[in-house]
Amino acid sequence: MSFSSQVKDELNSLAIKSNCCKKAWLFGACLSAEQSDDNIHITLADESTKEKLLFLLKTIYNVTPDILQIKRGCFSASHMTFTSRKLSDFFKSVDELGAYAYQSEKERIFACPACRTAFLRAVFCCAGSVSDPQKSYTLEIRSANEHRTEFIESVIADCGLEPPRRTVRKNVVGLFYRNESDIEDILTSCGGSRSLFRFFDVFVEKDLRNSENRATNCVARNISKSVEAAALQISAIEALIANGMFDEFSDDIKHTADLRMDNPDISLTELAAMHSPPISKSGLNHRLAKIVEEAKKKKLI
Repeated sequence: MSFSSQVKDELNSLAIKSNCCKKAWLFGACLSAEQSDDNIHITLADESTKEKLLFLLKTIYNVTPDILQIKRGCFSASHMTFTSRKLSDFFKSVDELGAYAYQSEKERIFACPACRTAFLRAVFCCAGSVSDPQKSYTLEIRSANEHRTEFIESVIADCGLEPPRRTVRKNVVGLFYRNESDIEDILTSCGGSRSLFRFFDVFVEKDLRNSENRATNCVARNISKSVEAAALQISAIEALIANGMFDEFSDDIKHTADLRMDNPDISLTELAAMHSPPISKSGLNHRLAKIVEEAKKKKLI
């Protein structure tokens, strides 16, 4: 079972107590439907969403849809057809007015604060999907037309959530989020606490793993730089000695060069501590840089 199906199963298992919230759920569900004459048609691939819709249609409007099972290869879905004057009127209002319908209808459709939660939950379960957070962070809600999209956006805005981005593919408008914190907010607004915890656990795990990888890569880069620097220093010392130019340096620099030749693999901190008396890391770096600079000036490296 996909992560998206698990989220929908959880959301559909949540009880809706008030009749006003049950109606709001049906309004949200039907935004993904089509209408012809007086009939409403909705196709659902998710079994738990189908069962939720059947239960609420029977409970609120005493409607039992005609169901046609669809199978194409591995894909299966239920195509439901039913008639409801109130849902049809809602359809007509949204499809004609879009966001204006929200302003005129919201007091009737969202009678209590929990109604918006029920509405968004139905919109996601019937027309939405969320990717497995192990792979990516994407939550998308599909809409049949621009006006229904505007209505959904108005509800999202009234819930205090970040506005989603839009995309259009094959005349289907999509609202989507690709930010983990926005997806967490949407799941919270829909009431998906268990899904939210699973999502957040994966996010934290991935973030920790990425932090560890960044730290490891940083250490590896530093080690690589240190090895390259030590190799350059030794090459400069050997070239200066081979060309009889090393006696020009002070005894302090010669002592540092001897220690570097004898200890090619140790860090600057360790090399600085080997001096007697110990010198600072910056002081050591200055001496080694002077050796390399001289070798480059003489064009020996």
